[in-house]
Amino acid sequence: MSTRSDRPTADLPELSSGVTLVDVDDDLGVTPVQALLLDRVLGSDGPAFWVDGANRANTTRLRELAPADRVLDRVEVARGFTAHQHTALLDRLAGRLAARASPSVVLATGLDARYRAADVDRELAGDMFVRAVAAVARVARVHDAPVLVTRCRDDAFSRPLRRAAATRLTCRATPFGPRFEDAAGEAETLVYRGADGWTQTTLAYWREVLEHRARMHDSAALGRPAAATGVR
Repeated sequence: MSTRSDRPTADLPELSSGVTLVDVDDDLGVTPVQALLLDRVLGSDGPAFWVDGANRANTTRLRELAPADRVLDRVEVARGFTAHQHTALLDRLAGRLAARASPSVVLATGLDARYRAADVDRELAGDMFVRAVAAVARVARVHDAPVLVTRCRDDAFSRPLRRAAATRLTCRATPFGPRFEDAAGEAETLVYRGADGWTQTTLAYWREVLEHRARMHDSAALGRPAAATGVR
């Protein structure tokens, strides 16, 4: 593990095709997976889709993170507020993608959240959750694209998601900065040291990491045509 230089490294995990389960420390919130989504958009041609089931889709924060507003022209966000609505959104996404170019990345935050609600029969909720997992796995398989998923809890209920994930990443807050680690234990710590000597894990930190990544990609993504976008 390296903690190179006093500037943020330009490294973020390289995303492979398939389902990647990302577990993030509560202290870091949703920002690390937002950074992964934006990084993928910067380095790819296709649109990105974010389906949220845990009230985590903060588009204001996404705009603050993006190196340029035009990056967001290729990000479409949808929110599911009930289990039935969330399942329908995932089914609709799979159908829409069948007639479009492959996405650069799909992000599904809090995939298990709505199926834990007390207003859904537990047996039905379990069946619907398995259907939701199958939907994201189908998108990854059919389009050979990376699909990032997060969960609310690691327990027996979320086991189908863990089984469907080809890759698992964790992002932990450490004294040396947020650290991405894979199942093999390989880690990359992103370091930014402030004037007072403390490591920064704030919004400004993540923005600077993404600005580094934009320069690495030669900012080619900023000039690509926009896809149809929207927030639902």
